Amino acid sequence: MNPIAADAGSPPVEIVELELVRVAAVRSLVGAEDIPDFMSDALSLVATALREAGMAPAGPPFARYFAVGPDGLDMAAGFPVAEPFPEAGVVHPGELPAGPAAVATHVGPYQGLEAAWNALREWAGALGRPLGDDPWEVYFVGPGSGVDEAVWRTGLVWPLRLDG
Repeated sequence: MNPIAADAGSPPVEIVELELVRVAAVRSLVGAEDIPDFMSDALSLVATALREAGMAPAGPPFARYFAVGPDGLDMAAGFPVAEPFPEAGVVHPGELPAGPAAVATHVGPYQGLEAAWNALREWAGALGRPLGDDPWEVYFVGPGSGVDEAVWRTGLVWPLRLDG
């Protein structure tokens, strides 16, 4: 499906059919101020566990968001894998689900992600497509890439409810 034009400054939103993606990830309850440290630590732990299992990431890192509560954000961070990952300490196998999703790509620093997520929510609502659970971000270009944050690329993926 063709992207839907958003207002100036908002990323275009596209409705796509996702295939199931196997992942290796660390999941934890994280305070907002601790998200950068969690991401760094989790991705390092997953990368080490993959190496020790003789595996390599099958794509860029991701973070998935499950729920927000008074104790913080229930989230996972890791990498996609080409084959099932054997559980290794705090690194667990998992999946990013198949099915319809609203997707967009945010270009720029992470401070702009909230506005990009809001634009995605608004466009999905305008299309009459109810959002499902547990959205995620895919970090195509970001910290550690050696490029200016103005050109960082973050994929936003929000599964759509099938009853919508």
